[in-house]
Amino acid sequence: MTSSLPPKHLVLYADDDQDDIALVTDAFSEYANIELKTFPDGIALLNHVRHQPGNVKPCLVMIDINMPKMNGKQVLVELRDISGYEEVPVVLFSTSTLPSEAAFAASFNAGFVIKPLYYDHLSSVAESLIEHCTDEVKKRIKTYQEK
Repeated sequence: MTSSLPPKHLVLYADDDQDDIALVTDAFSEYANIELKTFPDGIALLNHVRHQPGNVKPCLVMIDINMPKMNGKQVLVELRDISGYEEVPVVLFSTSTLPSEAAFAASFNAGFVIKPLYYDHLSSVAESLIEHCTDEVKKRIKTYQEK
């Protein structure tokens, strides 16, 4: 009898900083049932969402605020206008600590997580990002991690 692997949960992440992408990729690598797909800017992320084959929805979208071409807040506004993405969990992920940034995220039903200053804090940040997923997805991720 062959056991099949559970489907992976898709997380999309847009950030222009390759070091941040590498750190987040490393942090999520311990989650075998999460597939992290990264984008160099918000435009690439939006193009992917609009043209994704099979219309597979991510369990989480992470967006850096300070990006060239289109900042993360603009990406969030456009993402919320895409059919089917009105309720997809989204987090603005930034070095900013301004309360106005968190308030903006909340006004579009999105979370706000501050990027860690130190590499050793990254695993706890990955956990806090996963907390923005739906309860069903969080349960499946945690159950898979415990095996």
